[in-house]
Amino acid sequence: MKLAFNGATTIKAGLAEDIVCARLAGFEMIEIWKNKLLSTLKTGGIEVVKQLLEQNQLKPLTINSIEQATFSENRQEKLRECEELCRITRELNVEAIVIVPGFLKERLDERTIVRESVSVLKEMSNIAKQFGLRLGFEFLGFSDCSVNKMTLAWEIVRRVNEDNVGLIVDTCHFFSGGSRLEELEKIDPRKIIVVHVNDLPKLENVADSDRVMPGDGILPLRDFFRTLKNIGYDGPISIELFNESYWNKPACETTRVAFEKLRTCVR
Repeated sequence: MKLAFNGATTIKAGLAEDIVCARLAGFEMIEIWKNKLLSTLKTGGIEVVKQLLEQNQLKPLTINSIEQATFSENRQEKLRECEELCRITRELNVEAIVIVPGFLKERLDERTIVRESVSVLKEMSNIAKQFGLRLGFEFLGFSDCSVNKMTLAWEIVRRVNEDNVGLIVDTCHFFSGGSRLEELEKIDPRKIIVVHVNDLPKLENVADSDRVMPGDGILPLRDFFRTLKNIGYDGPISIELFNESYWNKPACETTRVAFEKLRTCVR
């Protein structure tokens, strides 16, 4: 499994610092945080980003992310964002764009959620196909997210039934949302684009800021990785944290620790 670094882990650092620190730590791939990318493009242009990646021999895995992609107030705006990111992504030779389902003010029935999600992903898939790109649909374990369990996300991806649409599995959302390892055993590993890894100190009332380094919490990560191995998944493993205590440390220090923790966890 190739190890990747996600720019959310060092949110206060710029993209250039993320790239350099990821290389120094030993990562082979990077998930580029969208706002950092757009900020860099405004000041330096796409060639600057390409040179940074090439000089540091770092493979760009994803752009993270199109948020509230479903149940948005303006679907056409989200489709335009998808097309814009696809154009940028193709220039950088990125593999995929992360698509995040929308949050709901009140719970809807599953049939409505599936219908909306499949419809949006079909449209985005058609856009991404023109650029030779994949889309990764990432369920979020929060109770107010429209898709907060892996089984529902998998059903949506299956119904979309497009070669360029797959699943992103995040350990925080997997366990806090109540998904189970036996459900993971039923997933086609070829449809998992990337696995996001982090740990949690608890499973109730989880917030993004609760995430900690792999091995520093209570999640059964070794069982999780054993299950991934059993189903034949050998794709990218990416560390993604939203913890302010890490953001306030030097980026390269956080990145180095993240690499060591992740490498130890997947052995």
